[in-house]
Amino acid sequence: MGKILTVSIAAYNVEKYLKKALDSCLIGDSMDKLEVIVVNDGSKDQTSAIAQSYADRYPGTFRVITKENGGYGSTVNAGIQAATGKYFRLLDGDDWFDSKELVKFLDFLETAEEDMIVARFRRVFEEDGHSEIRDETKDIPFESGRFEDVQTKDWFTMHAVSYKTRLLQSHDVVLTEHCFYTDQEYDLLPLQWVETVRFTQLCVYCYRIGRGEQSVSPAGVEKHYLEQTKVLKRIYGVFSEAINAPKTNKDRYIVFYIIKRTKLQIWNYVMITKNAQHKKELIEFMEMLRKDYPVIYSGVLDKSKGIRLLVKSRYLLYGYMHRHRVKKYRF
Repeated sequence: MGKILTVSIAAYNVEKYLKKALDSCLIGDSMDKLEVIVVNDGSKDQTSAIAQSYADRYPGTFRVITKENGGYGSTVNAGIQAATGKYFRLLDGDDWFDSKELVKFLDFLETAEEDMIVARFRRVFEEDGHSEIRDETKDIPFESGRFEDVQTKDWFTMHAVSYKTRLLQSHDVVLTEHCFYTDQEYDLLPLQWVETVRFTQLCVYCYRIGRGEQSVSPAGVEKHYLEQTKVLKRIYGVFSEAINAPKTNKDRYIVFYIIKRTKLQIWNYVMITKNAQHKKELIEFMEMLRKDYPVIYSGVLDKSKGIRLLVKSRYLLYGYMHRHRVKKYRF
C-alpha cells in the first residue's frame, strides 16, 4: 500500500520531547498509510537513539536520517528529498499530533487531489498548559477550489499546511540552510506552483508555545533576528514581481503575508537590546523596503500606527518604543 502522508520531523537535541511526537504517530492500522521521517540534525543528546528505537520497532512507518547540523531548512530539504507519500507535511520535534485527528486526516487525504491542504491546529502554552484552536480557514467560503479564489484576512502557516509531495519534488523546493525562520519559506515558496487548495476543520497539529529555546522566544529573537531578515530578503527576491505589481488574488495573498511578517520583524528590531548598531540596522532595513519594495513599505505603515510614528519621528521614538515593547513582551 502506498503511503498517503509523509511527515518530516525536524529533530535537534529534542530528547525531552521527541517521544511524545513519535507516540502521536502510533495510530494502529492507519500507520500503513503514514511515513514518518525523523531528520536528526546533528543532535548531541539521545535524539537519534530515541528515533532509531521507533524505526526498529515500526520499520514500515518510521525512518531516521542522520546528518550534520544544517539548521531547520536543511531538515525540511532532506525530508522532501526522501518522501514517498502522496502528501507531505512538517512536525517539529517538540510538537505532536492529535492522534485521533491524524487518523481522520489520513482518510481525508486518501480522496484529496488538491495541491495544498489547510487544516486547523492547536496552540498549547507551556507556561500554564492551556490551549486554543487556531483556525486559519474560518473565513474561507468553500471547501475546495482554486487558490486564486481564496480571499482571506489570515495567512496559512506550516502548522496547518500540507502539500502534494510531487509538487515539492518536481519544482525542487529548497529552503535556506543554517538559518532560523525558514518555516516562512515553506509557507510561501510552493505557492508559485499551487493551483488548487482544500480546507478541513480537522485539528491535527499541536504546537507547543513558550519553550525558552524556541526561535520565537525573546531570547531566540535576540540571537537570530538577522536570520529573519535574511529569510525575508530571499522571499522579497523570489516574489519581487508579485510584490511590486500584484495582479491576482494569489499575488495579493503573498503580499499580505509578507507585510505581516515584515511588520513583525520591524518590531523585532525595536524589541532587541537597545543600542546604536541595532537602530542603524533597523533604519537600513526600512530604507531598503522604501527603495526596493514600496508596496511592502507602504503596507507596513498602513497596518501599524506605531511604525508610522517611528518613521515620521525619523526614529527619534526608537528608545521610547523599545521600552514600551520590552515591557509588553517581558523582554
